[in-house]
Amino acid sequence: MKVEFSVMGKGLAQRYTYDNFERDREIDEFKFTLPEPPPKKEIDGYGLKPENQLFTPPTKKQMGEISYKMDNGDKLSKEDNEFIDLQWERRELGYWFYNNGNLEYITGLHYYYLTAWNIIRKESTIRRDGSIGSRKISGLPTFTDSDRDYFYIWNETTEDDNCFGLIHITNRRDGKTYRATATLNELISRSPDSIGGIQSKTDTDGGKVFKKLVKSWQRLPEYFKPVDVGDSDPSKKIEYRNPKKRSTKTQKKEYSQVLGSEINYGNSKETFYDGDGLAIILHDEIGKTESADVWERWDIVKECLADGADVTGKAILTTTVEEMEKKGGANCKKIWDESDSESDTFKTAKQTISGLKRYFKPAYYGLRGADKTDDGDETPTFIDEYGYSDIEAAERYLIKVEKTLTGEKLISRKRKYPRDIKDAFMVSGKTESLPVAKIYEQKEFNESLPPSVVTRGNFAWEDMNQHIVKFYEDPKGFFEISWMPEAEQRCQKSYDPRGYPKPSNTILGNIGVDPFDHKVTVATKKSNAAAQLFRRFNIDSPMNSNGFIFNYVGRRDDPDDFYEDMIMAAVFYGVKVFSENQKPGLNNHMTRRGYQNYIKKTKQSDYTKSTSKTSVEGVSMAGKLVRDQSINGLVTYIYKFIGKISIEVQMEEFGWKREDCKDDLYGNCPFESLLDDWLKFDANDWTVSDETVSSMISILGVTPIRKNKNDGKEREVKIDLSKLFQSQRTKF
Repeated sequence: MKVEFSVMGKGLAQRYTYDNFERDREIDEFKFTLPEPPPKKEIDGYGLKPENQLFTPPTKKQMGEISYKMDNGDKLSKEDNEFIDLQWERRELGYWFYNNGNLEYITGLHYYYLTAWNIIRKESTIRRDGSIGSRKISGLPTFTDSDRDYFYIWNETTEDDNCFGLIHITNRRDGKTYRATATLNELISRSPDSIGGIQSKTDTDGGKVFKKLVKSWQRLPEYFKPVDVGDSDPSKKIEYRNPKKRSTKTQKKEYSQVLGSEINYGNSKETFYDGDGLAIILHDEIGKTESADVWERWDIVKECLADGADVTGKAILTTTVEEMEKKGGANCKKIWDESDSESDTFKTAKQTISGLKRYFKPAYYGLRGADKTDDGDETPTFIDEYGYSDIEAAERYLIKVEKTLTGEKLISRKRKYPRDIKDAFMVSGKTESLPVAKIYEQKEFNESLPPSVVTRGNFAWEDMNQHIVKFYEDPKGFFEISWMPEAEQRCQKSYDPRGYPKPSNTILGNIGVDPFDHKVTVATKKSNAAAQLFRRFNIDSPMNSNGFIFNYVGRRDDPDDFYEDMIMAAVFYGVKVFSENQKPGLNNHMTRRGYQNYIKKTKQSDYTKSTSKTSVEGVSMAGKLVRDQSINGLVTYIYKFIGKISIEVQMEEFGWKREDCKDDLYGNCPFESLLDDWLKFDANDWTVSDETVSSMISILGVTPIRKNKNDGKEREVKIDLSKLFQSQRTKF
């Protein structure tokens, strides 16, 4: 798999001085405007040398003394009250400060997080031998530019009355759960009669997240703690309600300020919060959730954050995606895809399909730690003492680590520390069904192709009596097409003695089809029909052959419309249709319509234990022999001709001389849905891989394999596609 530098995320790691401060920001898919800066002299850090300017929270001593007084009912001084008022003002309005010569603004929530929300973090220490080490401590977070941007984005979602919240995907150990729990408590602790909820990846992990929240809540300064029931270590919920019993020591609780709000947690089930009204909810680690369908769960919980058409609450969905093969990762991606604020849905309705907005933070932004030199010495940390990220150094480190890994370990690493969103949703090759690395190489290459490489549309009859078909573009069409013959080469046919048309361009290849006959899969979801036309290698057109030249996937309301699509495609290209014959609807329809000559036939002895020479229409995919042949055929094709094509393959399979070979030649498969279906294919479960099955059938149709006639047993067969290409070299 290629390892390349990613395209740096939009708007990351911005820094501005006072004089060139940019209020209008754009980060990833978000655009927003920051407040007007106050006068220079009113900003904290003014007059200090740049190297002495940095974010400094209130001292532990000052916060501790005031909290002690409040906890014991002691009278607060004028200075104490002024300090408390200032902290609340910053919590509500945000905070300005100078940072190493730069002007910084952080939101009120970010200020609350940095000055009140204790977390477990690493702190640098100096060992006895003088070397630098680290230890875990409980303390306040430090300012970082990556956190700053996250809180900007969260603030933008809260100000959007049409937005239900944020789905946030990033790397491991990023602090996303701490940020989310701080957000949850900050809102509920100032909102009357409100409920905040928590769900996580298992039925018990919601409780673990709640305990993490409680640990931070316990250490809040008293001036940020509303009245609660008096339980210092709650196990089920934090209740901002009347104390269960009045303190006889100080009578310090002000009952008139009781909020009547709470934070609780639930199991991971879809319906746990069904019917409850929520002000905010945290869905933690949605990409790792296997015990529930997080897509369905979000659909249910979203209604708890609305009153009719009005959005009344917000949600935070966080995760690092680590198992795309299981339903957590796949369902997380569905939510991600439906949260695209650049989609047509958002432009029309001002709301995404999911109701959420989305933010991906690449691992190289805000990455903690440091690299090491070849001698083992540490280089400067990726985040400097002022909280600014060296994103280029961090990405170089991530790439260096990636280059030491291959296969499954590389995919796992990239998902844990994704440099772009594709990394986060990489599909593992654990099933070892198909060569995952080669498929990803092809996907990366396809990103360099212009959109015009593929045209979407449908076929239509121009003259049904004369068997003339035309293609027309349609953005909602079922066909994706990368190559068409010249006008004079289309709809080539002859007629049999009975007057039925016959395709005249069968040397081109054939259409492999996985059809449907009102089929419903074992998952109770309707199956799609899928088809591809595989074009045999043409030495005169190597870049537009030896691959699939159209991809069809979808489900017509009426199967007859799908059948007609296949007839028109076959007539247009002048080829035959090779279909899985356990679902005979397509072949029967073609025969009824007079296109039986366009059905590819095989002998029963080609792919079963039978010795019968009887011809059958299409191919049965039920037997082990034909399945092995089909999988091996696709595996061989992907290894050789998908992703980067080796010099050896170019010489052996294309017949090119060494000096004619290309070092940067890539396969011809611009169909993303087909590549994605290959990535998800499980050899033990074919029911959900319609495109993969049809592509196997298409390749099988141009590489007929017969079992050893002296061996009546079904056995695994390895396919060599070189015969296919050698046969073509003499025909073009």
